[in-house]
Amino acid sequence: MTSENKNILLAEDNPGLARVLSFKFLSCGFEPITCADGHSAWCAFEQQEIAAVVTDHEMPGLSGLELIARVKQVRPDMPCFLVSGRKLELVRDRRVKELGIVDVFGKPFSPSSIVNSVADSLKIALVGPPIVLPIRFPATAGGSFIPGPSP
Repeated sequence: MTSENKNILLAEDNPGLARVLSFKFLSCGFEPITCADGHSAWCAFEQQEIAAVVTDHEMPGLSGLELIARVKQVRPDMPCFLVSGRKLELVRDRRVKELGIVDVFGKPFSPSSIVNSVADSLKIALVGPPIVLPIRFPATAGGSFIPGPSP
């Protein structure tokens, strides 16, 4: 992976969750490539340079574990993440460890936690709008306040 590659393959069959994840990755400087099933995700993986894979487990076509198994055959170093409503079952599944899945996220999930985990695994600083906090000065009896040391 080049340091410029920020393509994140998102495989999620729920359109609402796919939109939320895609928006969050995009707003943090990544380029999400969203697919609605495992087969189309595999095709996208074969056709584009991908930096990381985030996949739902239960999808039409290939399951998330099947997709990750294929990805790891081609790119053993690829950071892969699994999202599932069955997190408790999956964290005990030997395949999760064997495939080197970085993290398993349970549904409901925080999109920020997924993006942060992906960014950490890729050693990428997140991009986002700067946080600007308003500066408020205390009101004085005279109606104005000049910041500085007290007299």
